Amino acid sequence: MSNYPPPTTEYPAMGYPNTVIVVTQAQVPVITSQSKILDRSLFTRKEYLILCAGVLIQAFMYSFEVNLMYNALGYVTGYFTASSIATILPVILQIISAALVPLYTKVSDVFGRAESLTAAMVLYLVGYAIQGNSQAFAHLAIGQIFYGMGSTGMLTLTQVLIADTTKLINRGIMFSLWDLPSAINIFTTQVLADPMTIPKGDDPKDKWRQVYLTVGVLSLVGAIAVLVPLWYLQRKAERKAPQVHQRRSLMWLLHEFDVVGALLITLAMSLTLLPMILAKSFQGNWENPSILGMFFSGIFFFILLILWEAKYTDKPIMSMKIWSNPTAFGGLVVCMMMTVMAAMNWQYFTLYLVVSRNLSFGDALMLERGYQVAYLVFQFITALMMKRWNITRPFVWIGIFIHTAGIGMMIPARLPTSSDALVVISQTIVGAAGGMANIASNVLVTGVVAKKDVATVVGATQIMGSFGSAFGAALAGGVWTQYLPTRLAKHITGPYDEYLSMNDPLTYIPGLDPTTKAQLVEAYSDSQLLMSIISCALAVTACGCALMMKPIDLHADQPDDEPEATGAIVMDENLVDGKIEVK
Repeated sequence: MSNYPPPTTEYPAMGYPNTVIVVTQAQVPVITSQSKILDRSLFTRKEYLILCAGVLIQAFMYSFEVNLMYNALGYVTGYFTASSIATILPVILQIISAALVPLYTKVSDVFGRAESLTAAMVLYLVGYAIQGNSQAFAHLAIGQIFYGMGSTGMLTLTQVLIADTTKLINRGIMFSLWDLPSAINIFTTQVLADPMTIPKGDDPKDKWRQVYLTVGVLSLVGAIAVLVPLWYLQRKAERKAPQVHQRRSLMWLLHEFDVVGALLITLAMSLTLLPMILAKSFQGNWENPSILGMFFSGIFFFILLILWEAKYTDKPIMSMKIWSNPTAFGGLVVCMMMTVMAAMNWQYFTLYLVVSRNLSFGDALMLERGYQVAYLVFQFITALMMKRWNITRPFVWIGIFIHTAGIGMMIPARLPTSSDALVVISQTIVGAAGGMANIASNVLVTGVVAKKDVATVVGATQIMGSFGSAFGAALAGGVWTQYLPTRLAKHITGPYDEYLSMNDPLTYIPGLDPTTKAQLVEAYSDSQLLMSIISCALAVTACGCALMMKPIDLHADQPDDEPEATGAIVMDENLVDGKIEVK
């Protein structure tokens, strides 16, 4: 049922005989149901601080889980002899994310933030349970699917919750505080990684399962911390502002969600990105008809997606208001390019450090941590500077330009003969610049739209980030499975096992003779250099998009709606054919 009166309604004009007032449907909307955006004015400062505390507790638990899993995943995939196809896991995760983000934002707008976040948390916990009990790599991948469905909702809805309840001037600080616990957990989880994964003495070979038990318990604690105050505040807001209830059918929800667009984006990403990783495992590689068919089918679905979103749906996954706004468009592309570069550059970097420098996984992770720490710290510093000086755009520009220079510095830093200091310095420069550009872009993107569209633009940011991560991981997987074998064949002069060199390097490489091992390290180095060179080329695109963005006033109140959608009536004083037209 339409929310508006008939297209043309005529009312008698008081004081004007034989005259009516004509009102068109666009000007007088009927009352609709209450928005599920949490209104900060409906609860006290103490209640708001309790909610913020819950969000930050959940953020701390999530960052602990992510960092611990990041440290352990290399060993887990090695346990299943699947290092070469390990990039399938993040690609699957990001494909799921791109498809589900608009569903979560729409469901949260219709049914409520608390209901949607609770469903996401349940899926999140189920995913960890499946992964912790997996008996094969396929089981691990299935667990990743459930984990991806849950983590997508949790990440998206937490950002939406922050945007709902935080003024624009403080939004960057709150966004950065949500990420900041990782600066601590990078090191706390590092101490636990090896003891919780690598068996010693009589320990079982699948000792890594206790990692999943640990993160599952912590996930439950984090979920309780944020959901209890959220449910309370949502119910309180509903009591203070009763809703006008409307029936919502399943078909209505699917239309609002744009289920066709979600299906097309899932097919397009899956069929385009997965062949980059899987081609080597098929006979004939890229000459195999199955691989070529998958890849070109993915391109075809991307074309269909663009046509569908542009012409055949009035509820696109990402509204045209976002794409037509240069600041929103530029910020989204900048964020996407940053995730592409990060996903590609660091996918195999830890493994490369272990192999090339004879380090343990723990020491290798410590060596590369300059990027993550600088990224998180400079996000927070930049947020404080944005609030102090009420500027955003310059931080995007400066961050992107320095980030590009830092990626260039990584090319010599990734040589096996480079010093550890050069590795740390290049990582730190890129991380600091990336954090600066990312937090400023996120504030700009969420600040140029009306408050009612914040969930949509947060969803668009998540979709672009998911696509960027999936594309970057697929590029890294493509380099690893396509380019690395050619470098192994070029550099290694003696006998070697290509499969074990790429899939179980931690066990296979230490047993090689010094000459063969040195030659294998050279091949690994060539792959790392290619990834850095590709990143430099992508950084140029990010620089161009950063120049499109316009400044915003962080002190201005963000409007609840677009100015043209307020329903204000403007009278045209011209009397035509006995009718006054309302425009």
